[in-house]
Amino acid sequence: MGILDRAVSVFRSAPSASPAGPPGLTRADVERRLADGGSRSMPGVNLAGADLSGMDLEGADLSGARLREANLRGTRLRGANLVGAQLCNADLTGADLRDAAMRDVNCVETGALNPPTLQDANLAGADLTGAELSHANLRGATLTGAVLDEASLGKADLRGVQASGARLRGANLRHAQLDDATLPGANFDGADLTRAHCSRANLSGASLLRANLAGAVLDGADLSSAKLADAQLDGADLRGALLAGASLAGADLDGANLEGVDLAAADFAGAHNYRAPARV
Repeated sequence: MGILDRAVSVFRSAPSASPAGPPGLTRADVERRLADGGSRSMPGVNLAGADLSGMDLEGADLSGARLREANLRGTRLRGANLVGAQLCNADLTGADLRDAAMRDVNCVETGALNPPTLQDANLAGADLTGAELSHANLRGATLTGAVLDEASLGKADLRGVQASGARLRGANLRHAQLDDATLPGANFDGADLTRAHCSRANLSGASLLRANLAGAVLDGADLSSAKLADAQLDGADLRGALLAGASLAGADLDGANLEGVDLAAADFAGAHNYRAPARV
C-alpha cells in the first residue's frame, strides 16, 4: 500500500467530527468545576441531556449553551445569562430564573419546534425579549415585571400565570392560553392575541394599544381601566367581562359579543362597529 493509500485509509477509519459540537458535560463535571472554585462562566457549553436538577447555578454564564433535554427542575438560575441558549425539550419546572437574561432563547432544532417546560418557574424580572417559546408550557409561572417584547408565544400555555406589570409589546400570542392569568398593568401594545383564550383573566389597567384581539375569548375577564385604543376586537367574546373605565377609542368591535358586559364610564369615542348592548 502506497503512502497516499495509507493516508486515505487512516482518514476513512478515523472517527468523524460530531456536528453537535464539543462533548457534553455531565452533572458531575459541573459539580467538580464549582467545587474547585472554578468560574461560573460557561458560554456555549454543551449540557444536552444533563441532570442539573436542584443545582445552584445562580449568576452563571450559560449564554449560547446547549440545554436540549436537560433536567433543570428546581435549579437556581437567578441572574444567570442564558442569552441565545437552546432549550429544546428542556425541563425547567419550578426553576428560579428571577432576573435572568434570556433574550433570544430558542426551542427550534433542525427546523422542528421542541418547546421547553417552564411550569411553575419563577421568571420575575427576567428578560425574554425575542424568545422563541411557541407551544411552551408556562402554566402557573411567575412573570411579574418580566420583559417579553417581540417574544413568540403562539399556542403557549400561560394559564394561571402571575404577570403583573409584565411587558409583551409586539409579542406573538396567537392561540395562546391565558385563562385565569393575573396580568394587571401588563403592556401588550401591538401584540397579536388573535384567538387567544383569556377567560377570567385579570387585565385591569393593562395596555393593549393597537393589539390584535380578533376572535379572542375574554369572557369574564377584568379589563377595567384597560387601554384598548385602536385595538382589533372583531369577533371577540367579551361576555360578562368588566370594561368599566376602559378606553376603546378607535377600536374595531365588529361582531364582538358584549352580552352582560360592564361598560360603566367606558370610552368608545371613534370606535368602529360598536353597538351598545340592549338594555334589559
